[in-house]
Amino acid sequence: MCDERLEAFSRERLGGRPVPEDVRVLATAQWEGRGHPFEQLGITVLEPGALHPLTDHSYLSEEERADPDIMANCAASEQMATYLKAVAQDEDGNFYGYWLHPQQRETQPPPVIKVDTELTYSELGGRTFSEACLYDIAFDDDELFVTVAAELAQLDIRIPARSREDLDVLSVDPAPEDMHMRLFYAEQERLGRRD
Repeated sequence: MCDERLEAFSRERLGGRPVPEDVRVLATAQWEGRGHPFEQLGITVLEPGALHPLTDHSYLSEEERADPDIMANCAASEQMATYLKAVAQDEDGNFYGYWLHPQQRETQPPPVIKVDTELTYSELGGRTFSEACLYDIAFDDDELFVTVAAELAQLDIRIPARSREDLDVLSVDPAPEDMHMRLFYAEQERLGRRD
């Protein structure tokens, strides 16, 4: 059952790329009902078949759908979903995903980006998905960092760092925020809205 879900997850969430080991462990624990430390903090792995948060515009009113600037932003978001592969979402609607833009260096793991409900893109530290989530949730709380890292170790997800500051910060190219704005402006021009 989990193998089929992981295959679907790879296909739908990662464009067919292999599911990273830590994501596989987190997803399997979640789907089997055993839970994982991030789930306790409100972050859950997205199910296969769930809409990508950047392509779900079901919340828009008819008035908003009539606004060309809002629709240009929606079109830019949908294009961003090509590069930003959504993996998990938190209870506030923010989501976490891998940045897989063609310009991104292949000599490092793909960076993890957090996107909030206002489409603010945050580049997270860490070389793995789990490190990036820990980077985000621990913020300046080293005790929480150590506690969650110890809980992850019980799932055989090792975090060698002892604090957020110890995590690598990967280069992100191009910056997701800049890419989104370029796509937004191009869509405005296409709609004849840009001055």
